[in-house]
Amino acid sequence: MAELARRAGVSDPTIVRFCKKIGCEGFDVLRLAVARHLASDTGDVHASVRDGDSPEVVTRKVFASTVSELRRVQQSLRPESLNAAARELLCAHRIVFVGVGASAVVAMDANNKFFRLGLPTAAFTDGPTIIQAGATTATGSCFVAISKSGHSADLIRATELASERGATTIAVTLPTSPLASACDITLVVDAEEDTTAFTPMGSRIAQLAVLDALQLCTALAGGHTTREHLEASKLALR
Repeated sequence: MAELARRAGVSDPTIVRFCKKIGCEGFDVLRLAVARHLASDTGDVHASVRDGDSPEVVTRKVFASTVSELRRVQQSLRPESLNAAARELLCAHRIVFVGVGASAVVAMDANNKFFRLGLPTAAFTDGPTIIQAGATTATGSCFVAISKSGHSADLIRATELASERGATTIAVTLPTSPLASACDITLVVDAEEDTTAFTPMGSRIAQLAVLDALQLCTALAGGHTTREHLEASKLALR
């Protein structure tokens, strides 16, 4: 916001008033709206798959919506949030990834990515276990909650418990969701897809991409040590 105010030659409060005047609650909402617009494609990018669609049409819609989703998330993802999350993960003595439903697969994939850096990781994907994990994740640990909507009661409760015990909490979710509000750091995945008939597709791939980026940021921040662990894991398989 300060950078925009400087370029526009106005004060920070003027930017805030402008956001409210055009119907945005704040600058973050404006940023997401602009990113969404810049990522928009023509045609049937956001069209839902319908009964009777041919395999060719289904394929085109799935790929087009996924590409659009990735572009939008890339535009709205803050580098400073990635860096902050990477620093916390790098020095954590325990990292817990949690998610339910479609996000459960993403949590397990994150665990698979990060343990290769030599970090102490775990993943939990059912409600009762997630809540217990939150209650046992204390100071010096990181609790990473992954959710498309950010409204999962189990994830929110578990995150609150982890926060009360002093853990650093990180959300991969919608920026305006209750889960984001409960966390110290939010990595934005602003999904628009219609999931009334089908499971999330583009948002799940966007979550995976964000966590890929986070793993690489963590590996780079860790320098020789983390990259040595990563290489050792690859060498063991070869």
